[in-house]
Amino acid sequence: MAGASPQETPGGLRVEALLVYPQFPTTYWSHQYSLKFTGKKCLLPPLGLVTVAAMLPSHWRPTLVDLNIEPVSDRQLKRADVVMLTGMQVQRQSVHEVLARCRKLGVPTVIGGPYVTGEPHLLDDADHLVLGETEGTLAGFCEAFEAGRAPRITPPGEAPDMTTTPVPRYDLLRRGAYFHLSLQYSRGCPFTCEFCDIIVMFGRKPRTKSSEQVCRELDAIHATGFRGSVFFVDDNFIGNKKAVRGMLPELKEWQERRGWPFAFYTEASLNIAEDSTLMQGMTRAGFDSVFIGIESPSEESLAEAKKGQNIKGSLVDRVHEVLRHGLDVWGGFIVGFDNDGPDIFDRQIEFIEEAAIPFAMVGILQALPNTPLETRLRTAGRLRPLQEADQFGRTNFETNLPEAQMLSGYRRILETIYEPGRYFSRVLAMMGHRKDLAHLNSFQPQHLWWGLRALMAQGIFSSYRKEYWRFLREARKRHPSRLVEAIQHGAAGHHFIEYTRRVVLPRLYDGSQRLAAAKAALAAGARQLGSLPEATTD
Repeated sequence: MAGASPQETPGGLRVEALLVYPQFPTTYWSHQYSLKFTGKKCLLPPLGLVTVAAMLPSHWRPTLVDLNIEPVSDRQLKRADVVMLTGMQVQRQSVHEVLARCRKLGVPTVIGGPYVTGEPHLLDDADHLVLGETEGTLAGFCEAFEAGRAPRITPPGEAPDMTTTPVPRYDLLRRGAYFHLSLQYSRGCPFTCEFCDIIVMFGRKPRTKSSEQVCRELDAIHATGFRGSVFFVDDNFIGNKKAVRGMLPELKEWQERRGWPFAFYTEASLNIAEDSTLMQGMTRAGFDSVFIGIESPSEESLAEAKKGQNIKGSLVDRVHEVLRHGLDVWGGFIVGFDNDGPDIFDRQIEFIEEAAIPFAMVGILQALPNTPLETRLRTAGRLRPLQEADQFGRTNFETNLPEAQMLSGYRRILETIYEPGRYFSRVLAMMGHRKDLAHLNSFQPQHLWWGLRALMAQGIFSSYRKEYWRFLREARKRHPSRLVEAIQHGAAGHHFIEYTRRVVLPRLYDGSQRLAAAKAALAAGARQLGSLPEATTD
């Protein structure tokens, strides 16, 4: 075994496992520009790795390094018997950097998670690949690794029963580094969205943990001293509505026993709007926000994507119904469907503003590995090789809309919705539709300092300070008891506004310029070839 050798101790073999979480690039999800108000290093912890840590044999000693909050040194890498990584496609650059360092130092590596499971052929620089969900395969891999006969690839096992998943090792996380903490209640989704890889990785039959497991995990989070928002990272929290309905009352009882230390948020499908009882149960248990994949105001594009759950009545009315129950809606949107016409960009802007969604995550459609969309596009010969998916617009297949028009329209959406005045107008509109959840407005001393920092940064030093103060005056006038909520949404918006202005728009502009230059060069080359005399034979 390369690297440091497992140590024999009086109690037997000991394996030093260094768990390394690769770095994320800055995105709309990262909230880096707003995190500075809180003094936190990162929005969310590496839940997958601390869950893996809890699955390791008792004589394996895990140490966690999250590259999003601290670097990893060569000394740490060399001391490890094995370096274990996970990651998503967006983290691939950092993944390969860590793997290269380990290979140079002679330290064995093992990687699992969505990136390697979807594209194992890209991980030649890792020593061992563990694919799929690890509950049923990790113990066997660890035993084989100790014996020096670990396979290069451990294939996925059967979809595990989530009641067997242990409580994650939250104690490994650096205290005070994360703005929110997270847990997972379920895996899988009953729907068939063509572009989604969740049903490929986890299946269409949602599997859930027991209510007792959820409460034990919350106990473990509470024991770390953390207080604040906890993200249920389920890709569709309401995929198994029956199970959720049974769990929510116990979640509410846990909150009451503990004095309401947490507010929860999650991801769910839009059919949540049709279930008033379920939404009431969620808010009573402490949920205040939900991310919903709305994708498009175009029924034709939704039908193309097989997102039939969104084609039921008015999308705007359904979003407002969720708001009326007290759940803030964060929306996911996509452009680049085959049925999208040149008007889709204006339609997206109009919908986002009419629905009153401040946090709108808009992207260009990507054909993710192994999805039905990728299969369809490959069959049609429309996939194109890219070194990596480009979060700033360029996609990995030939779209029906010309690429220049796609990039220009995409840029216009982001430029418009994150113009400060328009963002703040959506916050005010959202607050007008949304029921106030007074039982979750628990004030903590750090909130005062966070609010003061936001007021200073946005109200004095920002380029949009006039719009900011106009927003706060209007919020105080319309919703005098909810000024704290307005300040919080204003602070969160600072990231969207600054990231759009400083990073996204310049990158999209550069991309459009490069595309135009490339097309001009191709056209010039074609003209030059056309001007050459035809070849003749004597």
